[in-house]
Amino acid sequence: MTVRTCRVLREGTAPGPRQVNVDRAMLATCASRGSATLRFHRYRPTASLGRDEAVCHAVRADYCREAGIPLVRRPTGGGALYLDPGQLCLSLTLPRAWLGGADDLVRLMARCNGAVVDALRGMGIPAEAVQPNDLESGGRKLGAGFLCLEADAVLYQAVLLMAPVDMETLLTVLRAPREKLSPVGVQSARERFITLTELDEYLGVPAPGAGDRLEDALQAAFCEAFGLTASQDEGAEQALPIPPPAPVADELEQDWNAVRDRTWQAFEPTPGGVLHLRLDPDVDGTRIRHATLAGAVHVTPPTLLADLARELTVAAPGAAEARWRRYLADGEVQLLGFEAGDLYRLLRRALHRDDERRLGLDTEQANTLMVHPAGGTDAAHEILERATVMLVPYCAKPAWCKWRHRDGCPECGQCEVGDAYRLARERGMRVVTITRFEHLREELDQMRRDGQPAYVGMCCGNFYLKRAQAFRDAGIPAVLMDISGANCYELRQEDQAYAGQFTAEARLNGEVVEQVMRWVPRVR
Repeated sequence: MTVRTCRVLREGTAPGPRQVNVDRAMLATCASRGSATLRFHRYRPTASLGRDEAVCHAVRADYCREAGIPLVRRPTGGGALYLDPGQLCLSLTLPRAWLGGADDLVRLMARCNGAVVDALRGMGIPAEAVQPNDLESGGRKLGAGFLCLEADAVLYQAVLLMAPVDMETLLTVLRAPREKLSPVGVQSARERFITLTELDEYLGVPAPGAGDRLEDALQAAFCEAFGLTASQDEGAEQALPIPPPAPVADELEQDWNAVRDRTWQAFEPTPGGVLHLRLDPDVDGTRIRHATLAGAVHVTPPTLLADLARELTVAAPGAAEARWRRYLADGEVQLLGFEAGDLYRLLRRALHRDDERRLGLDTEQANTLMVHPAGGTDAAHEILERATVMLVPYCAKPAWCKWRHRDGCPECGQCEVGDAYRLARERGMRVVTITRFEHLREELDQMRRDGQPAYVGMCCGNFYLKRAQAFRDAGIPAVLMDISGANCYELRQEDQAYAGQFTAEARLNGEVVEQVMRWVPRVR
């Protein structure tokens, strides 16, 4: 009988760059060593980026620099994390040959997260794995798992929240931690998390106590799940050779907003994470000179997003989707929590930026549009020609306006909202000021029941990213315009905003609104 040895390393707290380098070394040497390694460790305050994330979409890099919080990039996929000593981290490397044929992303994530769940349940903690990679207790996030599948080895990383989270720092470091729409309503980022030491208060379950107990339980669970025999090794200072960092596309480190005036950009929220695409066209838009595909997602092979971006180089826009379809037909490609259709939709959104300039917008203005397709309609001008309703966010009304938290507008001429109301009225559209998130859901549901064919609206990109499911559930095509100025996400006041109590002022882009509304037919 073959003995599959697993070295177990129990380490303390160390800086982020050191911890991610040890994980990279474990992965690089796993197959040649012919053994597994399970490592427990903790991070000093660190912003941890997923393998394929663009920095500007994931974290506030300026704040991290000012606060002395290092940025590291994991070998695994998924979204950005704020890590500190209050979180227990584990890393497991396995030779891929040990998995037989059961090494696809979905089954392997379920197997690894399932081992964590088994360990927690064995300690009396009612945990569960929630697709695609979350670990929860009582409907609240307790941690997450992350994977990297190389040709000959696998790295699984998990983070478990032990002590109360420094939520203010987390919300400042991470640009858009996604909340969850729970059955009982909206959960903000602050309400989304629970820690092991808080479980007694929330669920009446004893906290696990010393971390050693949890590490012992996790070690036993992973050995059981993968048929491993543990071999204790007190630390990795018998240093593993640190491999050179994997190359990262320069565009993942740059601020995409700096080139928003000359590139076509789009994003696509999916259950597996948010995807971002940036296309750099030639002067006349007949060729794509360069492309960058980023995402807080898990894919195999690990280079998939970079490979897809290269497929678009020098492609004619009309041939771009066919290139992706041919590439993705390869049976080795795996996507966790999303589908190839999400990628095609993202590509079409970016390519439509050129078409949207026919609305009278320049490239930068076109990039502010969020076109929400439904029923096969995804061209902005086609949606606008059918639009019958306009939705306006209350936060775009001045703070002094007595109509700020009320539906309606006197069109006094002192803000862009009044101009938007006028443009809609001239076209016989119904206009609604959305006063809170639940109001939006109610209005979209009513519009769906009434059979409204399409609508226009305004919201910030962060809101659309976080609440995309509400727009999808309505099933109504829409053209949404990004708003500027103060927004609740940058000010970390989303709780107040969703409740209709946000006091800062956002602004509509009057020029964009006017150009877009020209495509909505006037009443005859």
